[in-house]
Amino acid sequence: MLLAAVCSQAAVAKDIVLYDITDKESFTVQAQHPAFVENESVKQLFDSSIHSKFLSDKSQAWVQVDFEDAFQIHQYSLTSAGDAPARDPKHWQVKGSVDGKNWLILDNQTEQSFDSRAQTKTYTVANSQHVKHVRFELKQQGTTQWGDSYLQVADIGLFAATDLPLASFEFDKRIVRLNEEITITNTSDNDPDDVEWIIPGAKIKHMGNDVKVRFTKPGSYSVTLKTKNSTGTDSITQKNVIKAMDIHRPWAGLQLPKVVVKLEDTESEGAKRLIKLLPNIEQAINEVTRDLVPMLYKNFTEVPEFEQVTFRLKWMDTLAYRAGDYSNMEIAFSSKYITERLADKPDEQVTYELLGVLWHELTHGYQLFPQSATGSPEETHAFIEGMADLIRINAGFHKTRSPELSETWLGGYTNTGFFLSWLSKRYEAFEHQFNATATELPDWTFAAAIEYVTGEKVEKLWQEYQAELTK
Repeated sequence: MLLAAVCSQAAVAKDIVLYDITDKESFTVQAQHPAFVENESVKQLFDSSIHSKFLSDKSQAWVQVDFEDAFQIHQYSLTSAGDAPARDPKHWQVKGSVDGKNWLILDNQTEQSFDSRAQTKTYTVANSQHVKHVRFELKQQGTTQWGDSYLQVADIGLFAATDLPLASFEFDKRIVRLNEEITITNTSDNDPDDVEWIIPGAKIKHMGNDVKVRFTKPGSYSVTLKTKNSTGTDSITQKNVIKAMDIHRPWAGLQLPKVVVKLEDTESEGAKRLIKLLPNIEQAINEVTRDLVPMLYKNFTEVPEFEQVTFRLKWMDTLAYRAGDYSNMEIAFSSKYITERLADKPDEQVTYELLGVLWHELTHGYQLFPQSATGSPEETHAFIEGMADLIRINAGFHKTRSPELSETWLGGYTNTGFFLSWLSKRYEAFEHQFNATATELPDWTFAAAIEYVTGEKVEKLWQEYQAELTK
């Protein structure tokens, strides 16, 4: 986690600069229980992304960080995951040890809550000590809408003091037109004597330790700052942080992620059939992505930018799932489903079904998620799954399904998806406006999102939709 903090304490003679030692120091991690999901293990707590997560199928579990050297821990942080608020830790103890055997309590918290998804909360350690091992004993409380009592956390940070020139910078803007100037200000701590800016593709004008830059080609651009003082050096890179747009070609700067295909099953009949029907999975993913993102966003600068999309084919009970974070997306397909459920279907129908699932799961990767904790779990579920089926339906991959009468719009999947599709035919640009409510509404609920886009109450619209289904 890239974060610096300034902390004043009575026991410290001067202000100290804190840095996240999990960013820059050597350490190993361990967990009380084996990973429940391969890509949602304890390692995801320290991967510099608040959009990945650690997930345990237990309601109570500890995770431990082991450093080579001892550090005095002044603060720590926990970040909530991007979904399922009921899985957030509610109570915890932070323990420290020098030898990994004898433990003392550094901090204790009870009845904690997070106001939004991907929210980072920082705590000052009550008993600050020099330790080499730090253990978080976390406890979840409650049950999710899926009936589980799992525990999940997106990120953990540990903060100690440093005299290094911690590199950091700020922008006056990050989204610009071609040749529009951006000022990047050096905000590094501990007074660096020397700074170096590296900004590939930019026209750079130096102004002391700050720079002004502009870009002549549309795209996403990264910024690196290297700093130096008498105690040592530091550097920071923010990837694809600047977006330069050609207003006449709003999608010209779109960069498709690298696609990695992992076929864990190649022997089952379902696997062989998928390989035959979709021989170029990378091309299929790229084609769906190019068609999908304009349905969710107005231009490329709004689109979440993934470095990699991993397609995994495996023998599993679940039809498909999307995992990963905002840097690396993973989509898994079930060869068991193709083998057992689609065995008697013609190739054309199987291809159609597989592409429909791909549209649904890629939408999960690119859609926004409600950040406010105001909406109920059922509303959030309806939004997430309803949006994915809305895009699948409007893309034309819905012919194996049809809308049905229902008492509520919160069923998710096709129940919500067909309702949203009906709304999209009445309200222009409905898809990306409804998607945007996830971050634009401070107190998000499904009903508030519908009214925000349409100006109408969801109950009224649902009644009209249900009436049309009876005709």
